[in-house]
Amino acid sequence: MFNPKASPSKRQHAVQGLIAELNSNGAPILLGPWRSELGFEVSYWTPFLRFLAGKVKKFADRAAVVTRGGLGPLYRDVAASGFDLYALRSVPDVRRENLYDAKVRQAGKTIKQLQITEWDEAVLQDAAHELGIKGLYHTVHPAWMYWALAPYWEEACGLKYLSSLTDYAPLPKLAVAGGLPPSYVAVKFYGRATFPYPHPEIASFVQHTVATIAAQSPVVMLTGGPGHDDHTDIPVAGENILTLPNDMPPEQNLAAQAAVISHAKAFVGTYGGIAQLALRMGVPSYSFYAEFGGTAHAHLSLSSWISKATNVPFVVNGLRDIGFVRQVLSVPAQNVASGDMWQRSAAQELKDRPKFPVLSVPQRVTA
Repeated sequence: MFNPKASPSKRQHAVQGLIAELNSNGAPILLGPWRSELGFEVSYWTPFLRFLAGKVKKFADRAAVVTRGGLGPLYRDVAASGFDLYALRSVPDVRRENLYDAKVRQAGKTIKQLQITEWDEAVLQDAAHELGIKGLYHTVHPAWMYWALAPYWEEACGLKYLSSLTDYAPLPKLAVAGGLPPSYVAVKFYGRATFPYPHPEIASFVQHTVATIAAQSPVVMLTGGPGHDDHTDIPVAGENILTLPNDMPPEQNLAAQAAVISHAKAFVGTYGGIAQLALRMGVPSYSFYAEFGGTAHAHLSLSSWISKATNVPFVVNGLRDIGFVRQVLSVPAQNVASGDMWQRSAAQELKDRPKFPVLSVPQRVTA
């Protein structure tokens, strides 16, 4: 069904066929189940669904989404209802299916949902039952999005093609629980292929960066909870730093983090899906990588385009860039003496700042 050699025009034509099918009657529409990466969910899946919603009659009223981690409210503009995947399947069950996808169905090449599986179909049947959907219903599986938009991140087509099948209206902000400072910076540093952890230089950089932020503003550290995330959080504690509880149930885990981000004045952390979520919610972000070889430049190009189109800062730096940035933005040599500030030359300031060497990171593409 999803021919990997299909031309971009044939993919666009097929999506038009999907739209015609969804418009052929007023049956309910099940979206998902989404069990893949957060970055693709907020950067491609939700914009693809919003595009469909603009082409299909009463789409939002008819649609129900199956996602995970409590992120159903992110879809409230395109789906009237939904069900959480972790209420239908355990975290280990989902992980096993993802692992089988990656190692067997995709022969170790990717973890993406490139085909509609029996496992996914069974999940949708259970979701339909739980939602009281009886009889005929349509499905829009993530494989549709991955197949339709692949020419963009495979760099066969540019943003013009991507824009023909997506709608990048900002994602809605989520309700946040009490107990947070009135103004704060959301922070989440985690290990991934582009930001290896544990690693002494990585740990030193994260500790120094978070301490610098906390000296200026309250910090709320986001945590994924044990076993709920594909990445390892890098823990930081200290004065003016509040850490979210890591014992949230899996069906609330991502929603709690997204809610904190949506009301933050900024996000700082590892470059990846969380930073992309902040951008899509209209929150300025500053994120970092050690080596860029573990991701695709097309994703960064998209985020840069969204940033410029929405006037929401999205700054990404490699660790090797930090010294140069500091030199450009350093305090002039004629430092202003005030209060307990030390009078120091800019050269001495740069000399004393920690150096972050280029890291040796495995060159493997994960997204």
